[in-house]
Amino acid sequence: MIRLQALLFTFSLSWGSIATADSFYLDENDFSITTFASVPETVDLIKNTLKDQGLEILGVIDHAANATKVGLELAPSQLILFRDHQLEKKLLHRSATVSIDLPLKILVYEEPETGSTQLIYNSAGYISDRHGIRARDQLLSRLNKRLSQFGQLDHGLITIESEHSVEVTVEKLKTILQYNGFSIPFIFDYTKLSDSGSSQLLIFGNPTIGTRLMQNQQSIGLDLPLKFLVWNDHEDQVHISYNNPKFLGKRHNLQGLDGMLDNIDNRLIQLANAGAKN
Repeated sequence: MIRLQALLFTFSLSWGSIATADSFYLDENDFSITTFASVPETVDLIKNTLKDQGLEILGVIDHAANATKVGLELAPSQLILFRDHQLEKKLLHRSATVSIDLPLKILVYEEPETGSTQLIYNSAGYISDRHGIRARDQLLSRLNKRLSQFGQLDHGLITIESEHSVEVTVEKLKTILQYNGFSIPFIFDYTKLSDSGSSQLLIFGNPTIGTRLMQNQQSIGLDLPLKFLVWNDHEDQVHISYNNPKFLGKRHNLQGLDGMLDNIDNRLIQLANAGAKN
């Protein structure tokens, strides 16, 4: 039996840290799952819990099923995409690039060696540090000042300028991605929530590439499929931002895939430039 304890499951700037164990506990403002069952059962439980608390389930990406479609094997792995409208609005008021880490995500996967079900998500600290969002808590702010004097962390975002509007850039990227064999399961428009203007997130992927990365380290499924964030700043300059594959490789401790990550990096640069230029 699955035992699920739901405790005011609110995703605010203080929610949780990355959890990667089959038994974990977050603070009293989050929730605990003391025993996980299978990946599908856990995903259903989490989805139902989120729905009961008024959050919107946007979809579930089944990484293992996508791997099967291209003749590859991957242990069960599903990514839940969901939305907390109030939180998104607050985050977007503080940073335009935060859209690349939205919507909120929970990855549930089976650890191949032990068969245990694992759960991982991005912590508030990771998001706030990565996008320069200052924590409201004075103690955290003071701690951040002390740490930052020793140098800034690499938060893994690559941003280039586009010569087109957000809408034209998005359409060009869609055409280019589809022509190059990428599927685009989701496009999210954050324009109404962003202070700076238009902001759209394209989520795209290639199961062959993604599966090989997850076969090496399944936790990278949290950052897959890949993303292009197209946004404009307060001076109306349009940008394309995306995650540096090498940063993701370090974050998820990928082993022996430096050449593959270099190829993905070069490919993303080509695709982004093709969408940005005339």
